[in-house]
Amino acid sequence: MSTTHELVPLGSGWLMLADEQDDVRGMSVLDVRDHRVGEVEEILLDSEARRARLLVIASGGIMGLEQHHRLVPVDAVSRVRAHVRLERSDLHVESGFDYDPVPPGPVDYGPVYSYFGYTPFWEDGYRPPYFLDRRW
Repeated sequence: MSTTHELVPLGSGWLMLADEQDDVRGMSVLDVRDHRVGEVEEILLDSEARRARLLVIASGGIMGLEQHHRLVPVDAVSRVRAHVRLERSDLHVESGFDYDPVPPGPVDYGPVYSYFGYTPFWEDGYRPPYFLDRRW
């Protein structure tokens, strides 16, 4: 089975989330220890279900210069209130996978899910931990 799946940036404008309340772009991201990780800059969603699958977390830099953009599965979100809280540390995110907004070819997101310890959304038995279930 192929592990390359077309994920579309929400910011591209041609595809909307199934539930607009799931748009957490611009929200601060805190880790499991209450350390600031960064901010949700973009959401990658699958074109079939129109569900968020990966967050693009921007961190570091000044006024957008020298920022790092890391991919984090939405499965790592423990809750959403005034900020997005992750089940992982800021160091775990920082050591993770870079986001390339214009990849040179098909992207295999399997290693991102594996690194964070989650089952990819395309595999049998995947149970979606979804944003609305975590707003409390």
